[in-house]
Amino acid sequence: MTGRSCEEVVARSSVIVPAFLGVQGAVQRLRPWRAGLRGKILVDVTNPFTGGHIDFVGPWAVGGTEDLAAAFPEARLVGAFKNVWWEAFDGCPDPTAPDIHVISDDTEAKRTFLRLCAATPFTYVDAGGLNQARRVERMALSGASSTGVSAA
Repeated sequence: MTGRSCEEVVARSSVIVPAFLGVQGAVQRLRPWRAGLRGKILVDVTNPFTGGHIDFVGPWAVGGTEDLAAAFPEARLVGAFKNVWWEAFDGCPDPTAPDIHVISDDTEAKRTFLRLCAATPFTYVDAGGLNQARRVERMALSGASSTGVSAA
């Protein structure tokens, strides 16, 4: 959508996948378009990593997607691609890459997201509601998935 403003992209899109670093970055950058996110599917791909990517900011009881949902309650939050590193998407998919865990409290938003991803070469797993964000996000640090396959 070259040449279009973020406001126009948000207004015309039914699914938004913001590419911002960290949950707080996403909250800050999306705040001006809060009204435009009403009813839209917002796909959170961020993880609340510390600067050195060795731990997470905040307590165990908090997940990044839950934070984004609290900041934008009018959006339909789906968390995805949170349990793998970007290298899983570099070039051809790694056959040993773990399943992509997808979380949401909005069943229809999750179904829509999964339909949109059906043609991709990855396997997607319904990992529950947003209360599973902290568990799924921490899989990225451990390199673990539900299948026990390393992401590295």
